[in-house]
Amino acid sequence: MKGNIMKHTGFIRLFRGAAFGCAATLLLVGCTEEPISYGAGQEPDGEALETVSGTLRSRRSLRDRIPVRLVEGYEDDVADQIYYRLNTTTSQPVTVTVSPDLSLVDTYNDANQTNLQPLPIENVILGNGGALTVSAGAVFSEPLEVVFSAKNLSPGTYLLPLSLQSDETNPGVLYYGITVREFDDNLFQQGDNSLEIPLDTEWTTVFYINTSEAQAQYADYVAWEKQDINDFQNVYRASLGNIIVLRIAQVDYDDAMHRVLFAPTSDLFYTLEHSDKYIAQMKDKGRKICVCIEGAGKGIGFCNMTDAQIADFVSQVKVFVETYDLDGINLWDRGAGYGKEGMPAMNTTSYPKLIKAMREALGKDRLLTVVDYEEPTEYFYDTSATGGIAVGDYIDYAWHGYVSEDEPVVFCNPYNSNTLYVQRVQRKPFAGLEEERYGNVNVPFYAANSNLFMDFDGAWIYDLSGWGENPTCNLIVFNDLKLPEAVVTEQGCIDMLDNFFMNLSYDYDGNQLFNSIVVTRIPGIYRNSSKNYDTFAKDW
Repeated sequence: MKGNIMKHTGFIRLFRGAAFGCAATLLLVGCTEEPISYGAGQEPDGEALETVSGTLRSRRSLRDRIPVRLVEGYEDDVADQIYYRLNTTTSQPVTVTVSPDLSLVDTYNDANQTNLQPLPIENVILGNGGALTVSAGAVFSEPLEVVFSAKNLSPGTYLLPLSLQSDETNPGVLYYGITVREFDDNLFQQGDNSLEIPLDTEWTTVFYINTSEAQAQYADYVAWEKQDINDFQNVYRASLGNIIVLRIAQVDYDDAMHRVLFAPTSDLFYTLEHSDKYIAQMKDKGRKICVCIEGAGKGIGFCNMTDAQIADFVSQVKVFVETYDLDGINLWDRGAGYGKEGMPAMNTTSYPKLIKAMREALGKDRLLTVVDYEEPTEYFYDTSATGGIAVGDYIDYAWHGYVSEDEPVVFCNPYNSNTLYVQRVQRKPFAGLEEERYGNVNVPFYAANSNLFMDFDGAWIYDLSGWGENPTCNLIVFNDLKLPEAVVTEQGCIDMLDNFFMNLSYDYDGNQLFNSIVVTRIPGIYRNSSKNYDTFAKDW
């Protein structure tokens, strides 16, 4: 859903998430040049209407309390988008109006035993005069932008109640907790600006990095933080990206010698050759640096190599891993172009043999992970098809590879079909692989204009709630980290990470898990005037 984005000075970070706020009775508006508000339950002719109710929603939180982070002295504003959702369609447009109501700050403080300051009115701007209109026959209003500024604000935590103007005694309210902080140099190691925040221990997160687009060290600046839902204070802080998977390396083929070649791209080579800049700081924090191997469209891949080719290929990979002191290899059999004329047909024993040989070559101290995707891995449950090799005995983790920027987030658990979440992909467990070593979720990064950010139908958001209530594996895989869409802002991948972890905090009924904790992100180096996220674009 697109709306008119208000123009203003400074850069805007658009918060994206899904929200379920508090219900409110509507003011119905007639279709005239000068809109006229009618009392709820009345048409212009005075006939009674069936009761219509709605929900005020934010893209930043599932609840009515929304954290916002600003930095003292910085001009880049922060924006949220809010919506109004009806419980049913109507035959005429429905308009509600929201506005700041600072009279609710004292009430909030008394109810929650907090001491939050009211945000000055001049530090918030509402688009469209605060009006939210749901068109006839629609359920959602167009988005309304709410912009927050730190101008002239001292460090501290402020509260802005954004209230529906209604005749009801309990109108819908969104409570924004605005934290203004000083830039914290202690977040960074002395001299190199790398984040000094320990790795997360609650989840094992996997980041893919396409080195043809971004510097690998981008992954070192992604962190998350929990805030108490009542006072908006931080209670947990951790750095994400336990496993970093670098791309692109491929399976190539030498026609003259009939030799299968391990072929890293020049960008991957450059990254590893300059590991002091792009890799070292991540390894120092305990991140595992791996390389993904995938197909090159030559008709040869993991599923049709001879035994001699497997041995040769594995030896090439081993030299590469040892030369660049990598922590492991990720195998993703996609794009091989099987069926190409002159190339062998796929078989069910080549890939298992490759995995076994790769484990023996890498040893037990390095990671070997496999992406479960389509035909190449669909028979890994059946040792009679794999030549007696139980693939799970030779790998550390597997995760599914069904991920697309054009589809909702896919959840897949091969071990249990009776899950709280919908499984749109059905797979079978790898022989020898325990359930806790299979990653059930692979998260894409949506474009800024994608409705899947909000996911109005709840397709993946509700699945996430069900998955989060009883996860069988603490592994979360994120597809290629995307560079920001504008200088200084953190749109793109950072918003999607925020979105995912935020929604993971709720159950099906919108109740919070984690003892009343909400999730937000920690400002990274984009808050340092000498560094911005565009720093991480490919620079060679």
